[in-house]
Amino acid sequence: MQIDKDTQNLIDERIKNNAPPLESFSPQELRALRAKMAENPKELSVFISHIEDFTLKGSLGSITVRKYFNENSDTLINQKQPLIIYFHGGGFVMGDLESHDLVCRHLCKQTNATIIAVDYKLAPEHKFPAAITDTIDAITEIISRADEFNIDQNKVILCGDSAGGALAAVGTIMSRDKLIPKVHGQILVYPWVDMTMCRRSMDIDLEGMILNKKTIEYFADHYLNSYEEQVDWRASPLLTPDLSGLPPTYIFGAGLDPLVDEGDAYKRRLLSFGNEVHYRLFEGQMHAFVSNSVQLPTALVCIKEMSEAAKEIFSRK
Repeated sequence: MQIDKDTQNLIDERIKNNAPPLESFSPQELRALRAKMAENPKELSVFISHIEDFTLKGSLGSITVRKYFNENSDTLINQKQPLIIYFHGGGFVMGDLESHDLVCRHLCKQTNATIIAVDYKLAPEHKFPAAITDTIDAITEIISRADEFNIDQNKVILCGDSAGGALAAVGTIMSRDKLIPKVHGQILVYPWVDMTMCRRSMDIDLEGMILNKKTIEYFADHYLNSYEEQVDWRASPLLTPDLSGLPPTYIFGAGLDPLVDEGDAYKRRLLSFGNEVHYRLFEGQMHAFVSNSVQLPTALVCIKEMSEAAKEIFSRK
């Protein structure tokens, strides 16, 4: 099993500090811990000229979002911009606009697109399908206000990591079914697309890893109302009966991730329905590496490739 040097250093640090497993914390404690992890050194910050937080109307209450737009020599402020709608990871229990702020800043700067990050409601206070409802409402309102946001509604990509990758996948399927406005591509980073937790990679459990099957079960128990919901396609988009007619898809996996097999399986199912799919595996990386570029600098390689994927999709329209 390949382990990159930066990953091994983080694992060694966690073992040395006797870092407790995530499932030993309450959801509220986890959110506080994640917030502390989101604090980045100033020298690693990425300047973006326009950042604005505001709320959208949602069926379950207001949804806070953050809009990133970077005005530079390659962008004209009066020209409509491509759009990436970003959904953060965190097992549907933790994560927010701050936890993935650096990821969104990098994406904005490298794609010259507008990024709108969605702070969907979290479990256990808001169980399944609350996050799905917020996803539907957010995508619908953002695209319906394309002129106001100076967005080219013919260049829209859904993107997310882990739980957020699942939301992006569900949103893309609903877009195909005309339940929400049209999107033109999806970029999924180690997406959590199978709540049955039955694939072989679930056995990956190295000491010091951030995520293992017990942690995933902890998140699922907080998110779902019953075991029966594990096979609801909105919880497990891998199990969607018909995956035909989807837009270009880019999937990025981590080799040391218990979710790696389901990302690969999603790729295979999408291909079996005739979709265009691009897959990239970072063999020596662990789950959540993309949002931890401070300790896992390979994240910057992945973000660059995500940005190139977005620009490739945008270039088609």
